[in-house]
Amino acid sequence: MITPETATLVTERLNLRGLLESDAPRILVIRSSPEVNKYLDRPNDTTIEQALAFIKKIEGIVNSGNGYYWGITQKGEDELIGTICYWNLQPAEKKAEIGYELNPIYQGLGYMQEAVSAVLEAGFNKLGFELITACPQEGNQSSLKLLQKKGFALAGDFTEEETGSKYLDFRLTKADYMANNP
Repeated sequence: MITPETATLVTERLNLRGLLESDAPRILVIRSSPEVNKYLDRPNDTTIEQALAFIKKIEGIVNSGNGYYWGITQKGEDELIGTICYWNLQPAEKKAEIGYELNPIYQGLGYMQEAVSAVLEAGFNKLGFELITACPQEGNQSSLKLLQKKGFALAGDFTEEETGSKYLDFRLTKADYMANNP
């Protein structure tokens, strides 16, 4: 569940905040983008109703304590440019999986590096995770580079049975994070 100290995260150029129904048009842009969906094995959303249903679904996940989810906006702007989350929570192991997506027009500008840094700090120092994983699709070079830059190490790979897509299993422990972010 989002706590007061994780409700809004702030970086040099970004605000990370909860999703709003008013984000539906921007969620639709992201979730309908073939460029974004290329590595996510999901169908493109095509209607604002699908975007609103997604926001409601995320609201339920967050409110039930089964995930953390932030909308990414530029400081001084309210327009959503991406999202970042913790899901596949395993509280007994103090483990979560990080996921993120960014509107293609904002890619390559360092925004996701900032967002991931803020969310990793919150995950290890405020939410109590000991291990954060990420499972990008094998060909997603941008995501692979980002994870390696943030200290994640490749632990293995797996193939999604339904789609046949190959995913890489990256891991970052709290000890490794703290050693590189004192």
